[in-house]
Amino acid sequence: MKARIYKITALLLALLMALALTACGQGTPVQSEPTEAPAEPPAETPTAPEATLEPTDDDVDGELILDHEEQLQYASQFTLTHYKGGYKKFTVANHEDREFLLVPEGKSVPEGLAENVVVLQQPLNKICMCSTGMVSLIDAIGGLDSVATVGTDVGGWYIDNVIGRLEAGTIQYSGNYKEPDFEMLTAEGIQLEVDTTMLNSYPEVMEKYDELGIPYFIESSSKEGHPLGRVEWVKLFGAILGLEEEANAYFGEQAAKVDAVTSTEKCGKTVAMFYISSSSDKVYARNGGDYMAAMIGMAGGEYIMADVEPEKSGNTSTTFEDVYARCIDADYLFYVNFALKFSSIEELVAYNSLFGDFKAVKEGNVYITAPNFTQSTAAIAGIIEDMHTVLNDPAVETTDSLIKLK
Repeated sequence: MKARIYKITALLLALLMALALTACGQGTPVQSEPTEAPAEPPAETPTAPEATLEPTDDDVDGELILDHEEQLQYASQFTLTHYKGGYKKFTVANHEDREFLLVPEGKSVPEGLAENVVVLQQPLNKICMCSTGMVSLIDAIGGLDSVATVGTDVGGWYIDNVIGRLEAGTIQYSGNYKEPDFEMLTAEGIQLEVDTTMLNSYPEVMEKYDELGIPYFIESSSKEGHPLGRVEWVKLFGAILGLEEEANAYFGEQAAKVDAVTSTEKCGKTVAMFYISSSSDKVYARNGGDYMAAMIGMAGGEYIMADVEPEKSGNTSTTFEDVYARCIDADYLFYVNFALKFSSIEELVAYNSLFGDFKAVKEGNVYITAPNFTQSTAAIAGIIEDMHTVLNDPAVETTDSLIKLK
């Protein structure tokens, strides 16, 4: 009996343990090995956009791709625009309706150009120059090999290199601006004719150039208000002749000379400047806004007629009586020995006795311009230096550009 009870008790204990184990298995979930998250695909590295290469000058042919505008410091009478491939376009104030395109040697003329564009194919080595002042600039940068003819005969020149070439026949005289030798210009194959504003009075000559297909332009450097504005025209001719480095270097030298003079103190002396017509009694005085009036100021003096047309360049035609009233008390007289010429104080007073009343005449401070003065655009900085010299030392009798009358 007891044995039976023991068996039943053992069975019941075994049953209870089995139930307990089952309960524990249901209450505590079996932990499985952690499952790794699926790997994300690697991020793509952004591709840098392909760099757009600037076309080189060798790449560009037959199209105009703007490079830059020439930043002129003083000149206002022309513009110069640079394009890729060596193409250049310029304008001049006297031809508002025209543009001039310089096409580099070996390059094509762009298609679709406007009708007002005059094409100039480089090299330009057959040029007719009827502007002596601009010839001095061309000479200064070594460009005379490109000048085939000129509008002034050998007797009218003061530039040694031009005289030598005229005498040797490497430059020819092709008639003056009023009556050019069109037959010679055509035979020579002139590629470009450069003239002064005096040509404006002869429209029939300009019409003939157009008829013959000879490109031309009128330079108006004489209308520049600043002396270095005239000199800066060397940059235009440097572009035309392919001598830009030489032109920029030359202009920089001239500007430095002027800066050296203008940095000194003013001398306080007043200056009269004019010339008398050889065919009449008209007197031509520089306007107050003219580059020569500015040169006097830059040299340390004061132009005594600065109130005459202060906004205009060039000359004012007036009477001797008017000049007498304005200039009698000027400390110095710079007489432009251009038309009616004088070689002594005696000749000056003999022409008009009123000259004897001028303070400058009484004190012996009368200077005439040297013969090459009107052809010395390239020497403007030197002329300012000369003015500065005589204004500060009246004992100086002669400089490169001014000669004292005795």
